[in-house]
Amino acid sequence: RRGESELFLSPREFSLLEYLMRSPGRVFTRAQILEHVWGYGFDPETNLVDVCIRRLRAKVDDRPGESRIETVRGVGYRFQPQDSR
Repeated sequence: RRGESELFLSPREFSLLEYLMRSPGRVFTRAQILEHVWGYGFDPETNLVDVCIRRLRAKVDDRPGESRIETVRGVGYRFQPQDSR
């Protein structure tokens, strides 16, 4: 849920969000996410992770520009709980 609205996540989006939320504050590389969520080895040419993150942010963020899923430039992504912001 986001506010009073139900969120509809694809199985992949749900798996990605769950993976990030299980270790709040921990930075995951794209390779780690790709392997855990998709079951693939790292492919530097793929943008699967970035596209899924973008879609997930569009669904779960309350306000544009204030995402709980943070990009750590040059490294990957992390989930920041609301109370740590």
